[in-house]
Amino acid sequence: MLDTNIAESQAPGALELDPFAFHPGAVSRIAGLGGTGPAPTPEYVFHTPYVEAAAGKAIFHVQFHGLTAKSGTLVLRVHMLPMEPGGRSRMVNSQRVALNRLAHLGGEIAISFEGYHDVVFGLLAIISGDTDAAATGVTVTLDRPADPTQRPAQGAEARGTAYGKTPLTPAPSLLSTDVPTLANPVSQIATTGQLRESIAGGWMSRLRPQGKAGVEHWRKVYTLQVLRRYGMLEHGAVGLGFEPSPSGVPAALAAMQTRVVAAFPARPGYPLNPDTLKQDLRGRAPCDERAFEENIIARIASWRNIPEDLVNFDFLWSSHANERLYSVAAAAQFVENAMRCLRPGGLAVHTMSYDLAPGGRSTPSSERVLLQQNDVERLGLVLVSRGHEVAQFKFSTADAILADGAKHGVARRTMVGLIARKARLPD
Repeated sequence: MLDTNIAESQAPGALELDPFAFHPGAVSRIAGLGGTGPAPTPEYVFHTPYVEAAAGKAIFHVQFHGLTAKSGTLVLRVHMLPMEPGGRSRMVNSQRVALNRLAHLGGEIAISFEGYHDVVFGLLAIISGDTDAAATGVTVTLDRPADPTQRPAQGAEARGTAYGKTPLTPAPSLLSTDVPTLANPVSQIATTGQLRESIAGGWMSRLRPQGKAGVEHWRKVYTLQVLRRYGMLEHGAVGLGFEPSPSGVPAALAAMQTRVVAAFPARPGYPLNPDTLKQDLRGRAPCDERAFEENIIARIASWRNIPEDLVNFDFLWSSHANERLYSVAAAAQFVENAMRCLRPGGLAVHTMSYDLAPGGRSTPSSERVLLQQNDVERLGLVLVSRGHEVAQFKFSTADAILADGAKHGVARRTMVGLIARKARLPD
């Protein structure tokens, strides 16, 4: 699984790691450690961020402070993860020790592994069996972190995407009053006319969404059509999806042999286990078992502070960022930050709730959830100023699909789609 945080590369010498960076705030199985939030598993003790190690033998050193225990077994596992999107982690070493013995030895234990270039390593600790273990603290260090001065850094600017050669349609103006179509999508408002197009029916057969056609149906078919229209749905392309809850989009993409990392935000009552999250995606769209298993990875990831390892994707999509982040301003920052996840030339498609009130509202964007036309214009201009391309915005709302809440007098709202392509590398 790809549920990681990756620490910055450091020069040789002992590197101290935050033992709880992987699941910040989660309570540890050893009393006195970790936070107070739910643990990913009942056995969880700690999980470090993933870091690069220098080539050759490397060692994680663990020191439990004030450790006391009469029962239970500590299990340490070193996991290795390729530094590319869609890579899968695997265990490269493990070690077990009785906690009462570890307490007798002063709480100190080490585990070694072989370091390689272009991969990162993390240390996971769990407890097997019942335990009464308690400690006042824990320190984890890596004795041979990578030296970034010894070789070129690998990062999001390593190379451009090999997909999506179709350019965004040039336009004399960023804004247009033309009627939006699904067949040739740009940044546009959700309309009932788009769902009546024949191409929408084709996507519906791939998604098989439940319920009456509405904005949720539109945002899914719009997202998939944008990715197809601009050349991203090719075998081997790797995408990143930010969705507030499981939908059929990841499985539909996997069925077309594109690889997907689905990044869900943490929220109360939501499973933190990536395997459980992945199961929630199963059966939401037609996809054979092999394609589903090979092409989908699920994880929890912050949308406010996007993990640094989520880079080098060919495309990404998001849904309801303004509602999930509770303001237009935060959603705009998310859209800008998400461009770092893409390879040069990579494509982003975002769908967010949109205010249909004439003239918009004067409330500041930091205190509003619904986007208005000027918010979309401003965000497009910011992206363009950073060197990215933005698809023309068709803001005609005459045939807009009303969201469910709007039908009950809450607000006249629909959804809007925004398409942007990351700045390409110079020829």
